[in-house]
Amino acid sequence: MSQITVQMYATLREKVGKGKISIDAKNVKDALEKLENEFGDRFREQLYEKEEIKSYYIFLLNGHVIDVRRLSQTKLSPGDILGIFLPLAGG
Repeated sequence: MSQITVQMYATLREKVGKGKISIDAKNVKDALEKLENEFGDRFREQLYEKEEIKSYYIFLLNGHVIDVRRLSQTKLSPGDILGIFLPLAGG
């Protein structure tokens, strides 16, 4: 397990009431499960639809985009920063 920082942005941050949290996790999938345990339905309803991560969410690990299909294979190291982004658009 590695101590990492998770940064949440936009609507997700508003819904869970926190923009940053430190957790222990071995991979990105494990980190998301820990966030579900911490924030419950507020987190789950924002991120998931029918047990799948909504297609428009973007995950960055230390500034690099993560392939959503490889969350369980993406290992974490102490000090990593996982960003969860909801792309913004406007007019």
